[in-house]
Amino acid sequence: MNIVIWVQYDTVRTQNKAHGESLLKPAFAVLNALDRVNILGVVESIPTPINQLNTIDKSEVAALDYDLILVTGHNVDLAPIIAEADELGIDTDKVVLDRTVCIPGFTPARYKELRNSKLSILSDGWWAGLAYHRFGLPVLSPTVGMYTSEENFINFLPEARWHLKKDLHFERTEYNADFGINFPVFWLDGTQWFMNSYKSDADALEAWNARKDKINWDNVLVTMHTSSRAVLERFDCLPYPKKACFVPFETDVKSGFYLRPELCGGNLLRACEGVVTGAVAAYDVWNLLLHGKKTQL
Repeated sequence: MNIVIWVQYDTVRTQNKAHGESLLKPAFAVLNALDRVNILGVVESIPTPINQLNTIDKSEVAALDYDLILVTGHNVDLAPIIAEADELGIDTDKVVLDRTVCIPGFTPARYKELRNSKLSILSDGWWAGLAYHRFGLPVLSPTVGMYTSEENFINFLPEARWHLKKDLHFERTEYNADFGINFPVFWLDGTQWFMNSYKSDADALEAWNARKDKINWDNVLVTMHTSSRAVLERFDCLPYPKKACFVPFETDVKSGFYLRPELCGGNLLRACEGVVTGAVAAYDVWNLLLHGKKTQL
């Protein structure tokens, strides 16, 4: 497998910090298990190399016979790299983050299929945002960086398209002691939404309105978590072909994804988030995102 390494430094982290958080080593292990890795060259995101690596210019990459462009760095946002690669004539289907490669079940073919699927994820918490970030996918959902109660979410989902045509209404600002931040709370057609990754109601409203128009209703995955069998039964009846409800009990319900209570110290929220980040190897998250299938690892 021929790869080019794209080292993306940010303007805040030091060289050592960025290097220390690189996932290159585990990513190499995954790729080597698929096919022996041959490094064609290294590209850096700044004109003057910090590491004095034996780098090549970005303009040279398109002419190389590469299978993957492996992006590494601290908390990298793939979107601007994809835009730059496209301008340079680089095949953007082959540009992948090291953190994505490390998710159990990765293959280049699966990654390409997922990138091209234009997936929209509706979730009751941070699951959607974690998925878009971890996989480096374009954000095609308004339910990112926020959360709502399971009752609100289960009431929102049956007529989500209709509800999303309505306007958000600011209710109040709430304080999060864990993060030391104030964040806005909104109402949407009878359901309450806590926008806890936004510092102002204006920022939250702008992001919501921009993203709700990007939903691909032909490929929607709906996810949530609950400890209630009754809520799971209601969820399973929702009119979505792809849906997953993470629960701490064994179940024969098709959309019920059982997670053992001891995972993540019995914290169901952390356990279901661990599935999408790869920290909890319980289900093949690629099969879930691509096909809505419940495949145990």
